[in-house]
Amino acid sequence: MANINDNIRGKKLFKEGSSKQQAVKGSDGEYTVSKEISDDLTSLTDISDLFNDDAIYQTNRFLLKQVEDLRQDVEELHTFIKDAFGKDSSSAASKGDTGATGPQGPQGATGSAGADGRNGTNGSDASINITNCKGTVSGVVKNIKICEEYIDINWVDVKGTSQTPIRCATQAIKK
Repeated sequence: MANINDNIRGKKLFKEGSSKQQAVKGSDGEYTVSKEISDDLTSLTDISDLFNDDAIYQTNRFLLKQVEDLRQDVEELHTFIKDAFGKDSSSAASKGDTGATGPQGPQGATGSAGADGRNGTNGSDASINITNCKGTVSGVVKNIKICEEYIDINWVDVKGTSQTPIRCATQAIKK
């Protein structure tokens, strides 16, 4: 596991500004250089001349040390970020494992029973299928009316059209 240090070892080496050929150190400790110098530094790609020419090396040792410090900072940051979040930020490794489930809490108090629900109007919420002799659904029962001498079954066909009630004779209901 990598650790990230608390400070950065150096300041920004240069920033482009309006100074003419002379590098100027600002109150923030950063150096401002001309656009020409900034463009030249930005275009550099090969550092081997600094190491192979002793005069150039002696002149630039301090800068080489700062560059190495910065490289180490970047390497540490890279390792820290990769360890903390993984290579794919969408599946961050820093989420950690899921902890164990805690013990179950006590059961809550039992409340009083709720009121009975309203009954549907004359069974109008019924959804009993009416099928023909072949087992094909012909409609749906909407309600059933029971009288002393008959029972009416009100229904709608499969298209939703109300049909003539089906009347069935009954024995007289004794009171």
